[in-house]
Amino acid sequence: MAFRKAGGPVSAWPRLARAGMVAGIVLLISVTAAPAPASIVGITLSGNVFLLNGQPFVPRGFNSIALLNSPWCSQSQTAAAANNFTSTELATAMSSWNANTLRFQVSQPVLASPDGAAYAQQIQAGVGMALAAGFVVVVSMQDQFLACGPAEPLPSQETEDAWATLIGDTTLGSNPNVMFELFNEPQNSAVTSVATNPRQETWPDWLSGGREIEPSATQQWAPYTPVGHQELVDYLRSTLNVTNVLIADGASNAENLAGIPILSDPGSSYQIAYAVHPYNYTGGQSEWDTRWGYLVGSYALIATEWDYRDSDCGRTKQTMAPAFLNYMRSSVNVGVLGHALDIFSGRLIADTSLDPTQCGTASPGSGYDFRNDYLATFPAPGAAAPTAPVILGSPQQNTASITLTWAAAYDSTYSSTDLSYAVYRDGQLAGMLPAGTTSFTDTGLSPGTAYTYTVTASDPAGNTSQPSGAFTQPTQKCPPPPAPRGLAATAESGTTVSLSWNAVTAPGAGCSVASYLVKRGGVAIAAPSGTTYTDSLAASSTKYTYQVLALANDTVPGAAAAVTVTTPKVADTTHPSPATNLTATATSSSRAVVTWAPGSDLQSGVKHYVILRNGARVATVPATSTTFSDTGLNAHTRYSYKVVTVNGAGLTAASTAVKVTTP
Repeated sequence: MAFRKAGGPVSAWPRLARAGMVAGIVLLISVTAAPAPASIVGITLSGNVFLLNGQPFVPRGFNSIALLNSPWCSQSQTAAAANNFTSTELATAMSSWNANTLRFQVSQPVLASPDGAAYAQQIQAGVGMALAAGFVVVVSMQDQFLACGPAEPLPSQETEDAWATLIGDTTLGSNPNVMFELFNEPQNSAVTSVATNPRQETWPDWLSGGREIEPSATQQWAPYTPVGHQELVDYLRSTLNVTNVLIADGASNAENLAGIPILSDPGSSYQIAYAVHPYNYTGGQSEWDTRWGYLVGSYALIATEWDYRDSDCGRTKQTMAPAFLNYMRSSVNVGVLGHALDIFSGRLIADTSLDPTQCGTASPGSGYDFRNDYLATFPAPGAAAPTAPVILGSPQQNTASITLTWAAAYDSTYSSTDLSYAVYRDGQLAGMLPAGTTSFTDTGLSPGTAYTYTVTASDPAGNTSQPSGAFTQPTQKCPPPPAPRGLAATAESGTTVSLSWNAVTAPGAGCSVASYLVKRGGVAIAAPSGTTYTDSLAASSTKYTYQVLALANDTVPGAAAAVTVTTPKVADTTHPSPATNLTATATSSSRAVVTWAPGSDLQSGVKHYVILRNGARVATVPATSTTFSDTGLNAHTRYSYKVVTVNGAGLTAASTAVKVTTP
């Protein structure tokens, strides 16, 4: 919730002798938790879904202001919250209210101050209590009244400094069960156009910052240049090396995500969620869809604060609360964190002494709605889960998709038609399926590639089974592409032939023609990526047959198209250049291998090579070859080789001799 009062003095740390806060801090500093098993990966995102240890997860629970209280920033409300923050309160939130997530507000001004390192240790201890109790934790950076800040409308350099202290002086940045809310309740309007008015903040300012903004006459903060949320993300990822899930609040004090610029994530995968604070929800579902619901199909969303005040009892907010919470649970399945867990005047409270009633106890009455219409729809801790599904096989595959089927799981409470399923491909969520569905077609795959699948089942209460046994299935390989059409050959000169053909479309989804193979006389001479090739090593007055084949996905050759052409005769009176770099190697007592660099002829082209052994012709090899294997030799015998280059006019040039002795 936004606190409209700006400023506020920094007072001394209250004496908390009767509360468990200080004792809890001392205990947690002195105890080191056992490391989690290697298979536990904590909170991650897969598309628009939160995952906890690889399984679909809906974060729900409470906001806490207890950790805003410190020796350097104390208010009556935060001091009361700190007094109330005990293991009993945490147990109540989990067991009686069915919560699994706690959000802690922390003070940006104090973290960025000289006392920031000591304050960071206090935050780590408090977060540690919640983690030890089994909660997922959201740490939210606050710059408002209860944080002893000036309520600046957008992040500033102080925001980066505060995150640097929190990450540098704690281990929270390496804890996979902690998410970071970048900046609580930005005050920009949901306007997408760039503004020049220094007293107006817009989405471009939210995204990029860099433009000085000024307060109105009633605001207490000084003019400053905001830091954009994209820069803040880049700073946490690239400078502070944070890998945790990040949460970005929407416009108008997080009330509105309409038009929000989508942040880029420099991490290895997209791990950014978007937060809404839907306090003003009386506009109905069409407005909810416009303000934030439209995003849920693509990005992970969470409501990090919600309730209504006691003054709303008997009014529209109270009467619409059940419909709103049902929308968040059933229509968009967005996690909601109630405001607040702690003693906080006028807010819902998780208190063992209070049984929430409609606009009665658990002040004011939003606690009744939140517990009964939202939290109670999730499984209680320890509830029985469905059995693991059994994958039956893959009745259909092609080059880009695999279809799986499985036997329905069993649940002791619900019918098999009530169970929904999540499919994982190579350990990553590939699809979430509606109730009663027992097949899935995975698309967009690569041809000729094996994929491994598991399936989990979930009942309407949110209980999730163990994963099925792994099942591996390859996609089909790309079929050979057809022969290129329109193949034509033109003798441009006595030594040059130009080829052209039509592009080939590879059959099969996901298949493509990456290149073509050109052969001359059955010997491969080139692999162009386009649909033309010029052969500049032909000889004059010579008949050539060329073949062109398409290569699908670099490896699968198709059918060949062929064309024949005869080069014109060229009056050539110039001898070709001789072959160079001649070598001869005895590979056995009866065999020697001769290699050379090709000779050239600019007029009629090199037609072939003649191999001389001890001055006598032993072989003629084509112009495309630069190696010759001579067999039938005698052991312990010395041989001399030359390579004679012959051009299209029959003129020759002999290389220097090279000698070799067989073993």
